[in-house]
Amino acid sequence: MSSTRCVPNVLILIALSGILSIASAEAANSLKHASGASRITIIDLGLLPSGTTSSGSAINNQPIVVGLANDGNFALQRPLWNANTGAIVGIVENMSPASTAIPEHINDRREMAGSEVYGDNVYQGVYWNAAGQAFALPGMAGVDPFYGGLHTKAHGLNNLGQLVGTGKESAPNYYTHAVLWPNKDTEAIDLGFLGQGTPLNYSEAYGVNNLTHVVGKSAVGSLTRGFLWRNGQMVDLGALSGQVVSEAYAISNTGLIAGKSNLYPVTWRYDIANANSVPQIKQLPMPSGFFSATPTAVNDPGDVAGYAGSPNIDSHAILWRNGKAIDVGVWPGGQYSVATGINNRGQIIGRGTIAGDGLDHALMWRVEDGTVSVVRGADDPAILTGVHPNPSGSLTTLSFALEREGRATIAIYDLSGRRMTVLADHQFEAGTHSLTWNGRDSEGAVMPSGNYIVRFETESGVASRKVTLIR
Repeated sequence: MSSTRCVPNVLILIALSGILSIASAEAANSLKHASGASRITIIDLGLLPSGTTSSGSAINNQPIVVGLANDGNFALQRPLWNANTGAIVGIVENMSPASTAIPEHINDRREMAGSEVYGDNVYQGVYWNAAGQAFALPGMAGVDPFYGGLHTKAHGLNNLGQLVGTGKESAPNYYTHAVLWPNKDTEAIDLGFLGQGTPLNYSEAYGVNNLTHVVGKSAVGSLTRGFLWRNGQMVDLGALSGQVVSEAYAISNTGLIAGKSNLYPVTWRYDIANANSVPQIKQLPMPSGFFSATPTAVNDPGDVAGYAGSPNIDSHAILWRNGKAIDVGVWPGGQYSVATGINNRGQIIGRGTIAGDGLDHALMWRVEDGTVSVVRGADDPAILTGVHPNPSGSLTTLSFALEREGRATIAIYDLSGRRMTVLADHQFEAGTHSLTWNGRDSEGAVMPSGNYIVRFETESGVASRKVTLIR
């Protein structure tokens, strides 16, 4: 992989009541707390030298972004950006010169999944290893290898290197199946259908978590319904009351699924430890000024990213957090934006126009929602990524990320500043971590209902977040 440096443009935006205004231009990775409002940093990740367009597809927890960008010869390349610095740190290879392989997802091992489409009915699922080498995925088990190998698509993968997408059976039915690849070299496993489809049986998988739980959509009669597949069984996720259609696009490691029901953004919540848990649907708020919205990604702390409106026309990238829809906006002078990924740090990736020429740029957003106070170094080496559920009635999961190994202290304080308990105070390896607080103080006493502060401290700075206990 090659290394290229680009200088990102950065704007700090303040969103209040759905209105965006430019506050000031600041350096990359610089964030400030704004009480009572959402403070948004939007970053243009830039272009390849002499290129004219770029887009961000996915982001992992390292944090590395993968996307597309054209070069000076108008050939599409697949750059990797360091999300903290804006530097392009590599270019991953194409599969076949006959077309363009498009990455859709990247895991924390820097492996990627995507597809290369050669025509209306010829396409290959693609796996990239951490070195950026591309490999064609095999077809579905039991299907002619030549036909099956040219009729696959890969949409997602987890940190185990398992991939999900579609595989197509050959004559006489030519049905498209949701599939799971245990690894890049093993034939795809057929995940089945929710029921008989009209006119054809159909299913497609989009996301897989580290527990090998898979989500997607399947035909049921003439309708499409979202599904959850785990332990060899596909379950209909259902739809909102009064609606009949649903689709599931992303799944977290904590049991949160994101998708839509007809035009409405939704999540489903299930217990990852209970095989009999029935996912419960919840409608997300519709962003002001829009009548449809589509979630595309979810992180372990419970943030959901996506867009409202029509992509490439008038859409706005959206973050759903703590029961609110936050319009993270478009670049001033641009027409639209779309969010396609979010990591456990809350960094959002996507694309949007930044001028009247209609050409996309890869964009990244960071949001502070008024409950977070952050002091960080320039490279953002540590971050408190989530408190869930919040409010909480019993157990609360605290998530955080460290870019490098180091000491971290996580403690709970009351609003007077008195320390109630210390949850951790020791060395942690680099990566994402989570702790559970049982709502008790250091003496084991149950703490009363009210607001408390989670304080997360490392050598690089301090972050805090409010948590509410409800007894």
